[in-house]
Amino acid sequence: MTPQGQAFLGLTAIVTVLVAVLTFAVLKFMAASREVRGKLREGGTETAFLAAALQEAVTKLKAQERAMALRAEASERIAEEIAERFPDARRVLLSSDLTPNIAELRQTLREIEEREVDVIIGTQLVAKGHHFPGLALVGVVDGDLGLAQADPRAAEHTFQLLNQVTGRAGRETIAGRGLIQTYMPEHPVVAALVSGDRDTFLAREIEERRKATMPPFGRLAALLVSASSRDAAESYAREVARAAPAAQKIEVLGPAEAPLSVIRGRHRFRLLVKAAREADLQAYLRLWLSSVPKAKGDVRLMVDIDPYSFL
Repeated sequence: MTPQGQAFLGLTAIVTVLVAVLTFAVLKFMAASREVRGKLREGGTETAFLAAALQEAVTKLKAQERAMALRAEASERIAEEIAERFPDARRVLLSSDLTPNIAELRQTLREIEEREVDVIIGTQLVAKGHHFPGLALVGVVDGDLGLAQADPRAAEHTFQLLNQVTGRAGRETIAGRGLIQTYMPEHPVVAALVSGDRDTFLAREIEERRKATMPPFGRLAALLVSASSRDAAESYAREVARAAPAAQKIEVLGPAEAPLSVIRGRHRFRLLVKAAREADLQAYLRLWLSSVPKAKGDVRLMVDIDPYSFL
């Protein structure tokens, strides 16, 4: 055994390396089906968009399948590096993308609980309520990646996930420690994790949402325009925006290119509607869509009320 391996195996605890690719796609099917339900609530306009909504849901699921493949590659790359640095360590990959069935997952968890594993390389699955008595150190790679998402809940979701996974360490007699790789050490999420001041962080998030009239103090609706031609998608998105009627306590933002700007060869532009809680958002959307010019060619328009995904 090499001196490096001896030093590593001398640790009495398990070391976890979390690949924090925070796509928050666990509820992918629920997110897609919510868009369809949102269309059905549109009253007289739903039938014109239902087929497009179903197609977009399928497209979104396929895109997320590709994202899962990327997460698996990242996990395997870290596993290779761990093997090079600590060749004598007993390693395991804990990932829903790489674990074929529940029986194998339970077997892996049993091995971890009985301390037959030295290093866990995992994705978000590591954070999901597991109890590892010997776990002392948690390391998070690219821990602030989720903060770059175009999602008003990005800070909340990132804090929740990182707080969960670092909380796996030191749950019994062994002292725990969490290490988070970040390029934004001054960010309120990172500061709250370091200080352990959850209440101050949540109070700040609530106040920020109140000022911006974001949920739960307001409501949102997303309009997504897609087409095989970028120019066609952008042009129609601007037509849709120009048709938006003026209304009190309702604001239309965009259009802007979607964070996932191209999916399966279709270019995507988004508009976001912000409304006060007391505003009749559905009535406003019905009025707006009734005056929108009909889409031509393969241009599609979808509406998602109370959106889950902002990609």
